[in-house]
Amino acid sequence: MPSRALRGVLAAAALLLCGAASAPAAIFEPLFMVTKSVGDVRIEKPNGQTELVRADHAYPYGSRIIVPAELSPEVLSAAHSKGIEPETPQVIVSLAPDFVFRFNAGSDVSILDQSTGAGQGRTEVKVLDLAVGSVNTYITAVTKKSGTTLDDQAEANLSAIIIQTPVGQCMRMAQRNQVKVEVDPATPGYFHCQFGTQSGAMEIVGPQYKIDQVKRNSIVQIDGNAEFTSIAANYGEFALTMEKGADNEEKVFFKSHCLAKIWRQHAEVGGRLAVAVMVAYPDGRRSQYAYLEGQTNVDLQLGSAEAVTGENAAVGSTEEGFGDGGFDGNDGFGDFGDGDDGDGGGFDGGFGSSSDSDDGGMDFDWNF
Repeated sequence: MPSRALRGVLAAAALLLCGAASAPAAIFEPLFMVTKSVGDVRIEKPNGQTELVRADHAYPYGSRIIVPAELSPEVLSAAHSKGIEPETPQVIVSLAPDFVFRFNAGSDVSILDQSTGAGQGRTEVKVLDLAVGSVNTYITAVTKKSGTTLDDQAEANLSAIIIQTPVGQCMRMAQRNQVKVEVDPATPGYFHCQFGTQSGAMEIVGPQYKIDQVKRNSIVQIDGNAEFTSIAANYGEFALTMEKGADNEEKVFFKSHCLAKIWRQHAEVGGRLAVAVMVAYPDGRRSQYAYLEGQTNVDLQLGSAEAVTGENAAVGSTEEGFGDGGFDGNDGFGDFGDGDDGDGGGFDGGFGSSSDSDDGGMDFDWNF
């Protein structure tokens, strides 16, 4: 029979083995790999060096990849002389065998490492900072929880990728999705973004809002800038949660033709951020309120609107309301309305319009 000291050593070894077995395995490679490149795709490395991307080469995190909008005339001429229809500019990047992404024509993406901790306490997080263009995801890692020790690994996989856009962060992604960012040519600093799921799922988090349960075959349209955000369900359904003062939330189950708008402005007195919110439903109901960030008081009497409580709280008709001169000074919120709701006009950008198209005009190319 083993001695007491030996039994203690064996027990400690068993505990270490159990801990190693339950800890999530490493997810990503030390460098990311470019597996395919079409066109004069350029990469800016963290050391400032810039060069053309080469397929089957590894690159360091912190690099920026710029995909041209079109092929060069030389490449087009060479392809046509051979009777070949050339592919559009793109680059396919592998962060790990189960985490593959395609950056499409006209994309500007930085691939960042925001992992924290070390050893078994390390949390791996990679960020694709999408300034403009579009990214397709193909994530085949296990993300479904089964009530077993695999749950820790599934959670680590779900939390491992963030796509940063100018209007919010896309996270907890699985399978095939696409994120698009377009700059409004008429309004500098104003963006039109679409988040689409095919076989996948995702969550989106931005200032004063969170969208979860975005299931397959859904398209979320988010437009705006630092002062204004518009959220629409172009296709599918999802759950939207918006801040309602310091301690409360407004939860809405979004369907097609629902619309939420968030205005932000620093108060003239004290400089605290003032937030005004409106949710419009397909049947004409509206829910609207305003608050100062960090305070629990919520103003439900905006313009001439009459607040109504209950699920999917709606308000009666109003002649002032949002974008028509409401929020006009007495409550310290300034003037949020100038007739166009700050939405940058009726820009389409090739994505379609959430107001006149059931599917938003989205034409995703899911194939790798």
